[in-house]
Amino acid sequence: MSENALTPESREAIGHRLRLTREALGLSLTEFATKAGMSKTRYENFEAGRNLIKPDLVAQIIRAFPAAKLDFNWVYHGDMNGIAHDLAVRISETMGGKRVA
Repeated sequence: MSENALTPESREAIGHRLRLTREALGLSLTEFATKAGMSKTRYENFEAGRNLIKPDLVAQIIRAFPAAKLDFNWVYHGDMNGIAHDLAVRISETMGGKRVA
């Protein structure tokens, strides 16, 4: 990982939050990508931190999962305050109760 991987705004950290979100929703890569309107390969590259996801695609994901109340602050900065409480709990449990940055 690059030195930037340690910052909450790095593509690796953003990809990690995307993976945490998908897993907390109980979806496979294919299921999540399809529901979000993109190919599995394209989404997988974002999740793996190989590519930085652009705001228009984050908006597409937000629209695809309205009950999750996903927002840009969660995806880009790790701030869980705006997302659905049950999703935040599942993500925190996945992380062993740690805050995600």
